[in-house]
Amino acid sequence: MRGTWIILLIMVIIGAGMYFWLGRKPKPASYDTIVFKSTEDSIVKKMQVYLADDPKEVMYDSVWMMSSDSVPLKKVLDGVTQDTMSKAYGNITLFLTYDHKSFYDLEITKPNPKLAYTYTFEIEPMTDSDTLILDGLITPTEGDAMHFASPMMDLYSKFVITYNHKLPPPPPDSNAIKGHDANKTITILKN
Repeated sequence: MRGTWIILLIMVIIGAGMYFWLGRKPKPASYDTIVFKSTEDSIVKKMQVYLADDPKEVMYDSVWMMSSDSVPLKKVLDGVTQDTMSKAYGNITLFLTYDHKSFYDLEITKPNPKLAYTYTFEIEPMTDSDTLILDGLITPTEGDAMHFASPMMDLYSKFVITYNHKLPPPPPDSNAIKGHDANKTITILKN
């Protein structure tokens, strides 16, 4: 009789342990995931995703007078269906390019850098033209997902991204500011 109680007690402890082990929450991810889903391999192989971290300004075309410096834009994804990037950011811009002919820029402001996001993109050619349609879904670990769809645009001959140096905030009276903000110019993506 005593052996039955011991076996029953051990089974209850094992059951409680399994309940808490399987019911625990997973650790938060330390990265964001970018995925190309339901997209032909021939399109994915020509896709590249670049990352601009907190840009102040992005200019397209008619930037021939600007010269580039030595800092290249970070390439996050290059011809593969899935990759990851650090989730610790507040404002970024992703540039999705196809075969150095089309592009799509996606500005992202993350309210909490501790949240991990999953960016899912599906790219299909339009039936009546050679334009590509990008269908995207941004899914945070907490909160609502955001869906968008848009055609990709023709890639300009040159992009210039300007980053503001990390200066203190401007004074309350904006008329007191003289001159221009210090900035850094980086040229990326040339046709």
